Amino acid sequence: MKKNFALLLPVLPYLIMTSLIFFFLPTLDPTTSYFTFFMLLVIPLYCFISAFVYGLKNGIVWFYPIFIGIIFLPAIFLIIDTKALIYGCGYGVIAILGMYLGSFVKKRKDDDSDFEK
Repeated sequence: MKKNFALLLPVLPYLIMTSLIFFFLPTLDPTTSYFTFFMLLVIPLYCFISAFVYGLKNGIVWFYPIFIGIIFLPAIFLIIDTKALIYGCGYGVIAILGMYLGSFVKKRKDDDSDFEK
């Protein structure tokens, strides 16, 4: 249990910020163009950047992108419409890409520092 808690603790700030964004940004009126802008550009960009930073600091943790997709589910049913269910999957995929890219950069940086020694 302690090993799982050690893995979960670094994820919490990212998940809290993600849940705030997922619940406050979609409260815009769905008929406005701002809503589409946030759903298609701002939220995916945030998912990518936060996952990149997380991957850069912590490496690859398999449950982080899954949590990103799950956190979006209540917003779909409470605020948006069930037609937006695909966005949750998309945000999870974007988080996977960002996390793998961040982890790759971390490994490259670690390998370069080991090579210089």
